[in-house]
Amino acid sequence: MAALPQAQSFPTFETSDFSGAGTFYFDLVRLQDRDDIPRGFLHRHNYYHLLWMSRAQGTHLLDFEQFEVRDHAVFFLTPGQVHAWTSSVAPRGYVLNISTEFFARMFPRADDVAKFPFFHLTHGSPALYLTREQHDSMLPLLQQIEQETLERETGCFDVVRSCLLILLTKLRRLYPMDEPEAEAGSSHTLTRRLSLLIEERYLEFRTMRQYADALCVSERQLNDAVKRTVGQTAGQLVQARIALEAKRLLTNTGTGISDIAFQLNFEDPAYFARFFKKHSGSTPGDFRRKYSHPID
Repeated sequence: MAALPQAQSFPTFETSDFSGAGTFYFDLVRLQDRDDIPRGFLHRHNYYHLLWMSRAQGTHLLDFEQFEVRDHAVFFLTPGQVHAWTSSVAPRGYVLNISTEFFARMFPRADDVAKFPFFHLTHGSPALYLTREQHDSMLPLLQQIEQETLERETGCFDVVRSCLLILLTKLRRLYPMDEPEAEAGSSHTLTRRLSLLIEERYLEFRTMRQYADALCVSERQLNDAVKRTVGQTAGQLVQARIALEAKRLLTNTGTGISDIAFQLNFEDPAYFARFFKKHSGSTPGDFRRKYSHPID
């Protein structure tokens, strides 16, 4: 397996990098048409990013977890996630870049986004592996989106939005769930709403009472829902998000470990070090050194 090249810092790709009219806030390109893809160096995006791999073979490092890259794989990334991927064969497929503005127009309510578990950082896998039949049945939707983005005729936004919604809905049906959504009911919805709130407020809120109040439920209701859905407490989801941010800061900046601790609202750097080791299995210094070298 080829090693991912070393990167001193994570470049961020912006919506202004989109091809065509930037005001459309949506971009779709073929993997086989871009010489700069795959990107084997760690980087991030300030937009939603969907990788549709018709043909590929390699490794995808996503927020420091490694996933297999193979034919008919789909990867879902939210703004700010760090990733890099390689392929030992010339990849074929599509990249969909969706700005937060475009996404907000598609899903004006937080509950709408909560229906799609692959867009939540705190739980769920960012990878979905399709069968050939599943891949081929949805491919025409991507081809229709491609045609609309190229022609830019009147109403193209509505067509793209409709095709994208159908695509995401079909992918959601295939996404593995711990229990049927009909049985899980409000527990899944509440857990997903918490995921979105954690992403917005994990550095601001200090207690679970604040999260519960913001979601208009009791702390007990919140914990029961999260345990039923993902087998963890609500507090553990918050801690996991803080640990993820610590990993990003350690590998992407030269900021001292004590300063990172203070930035994440830890008053005692020693306590931060213990917290980080509990969630990552290594000390902050060891983790930083590990990701300063090429990844095997």
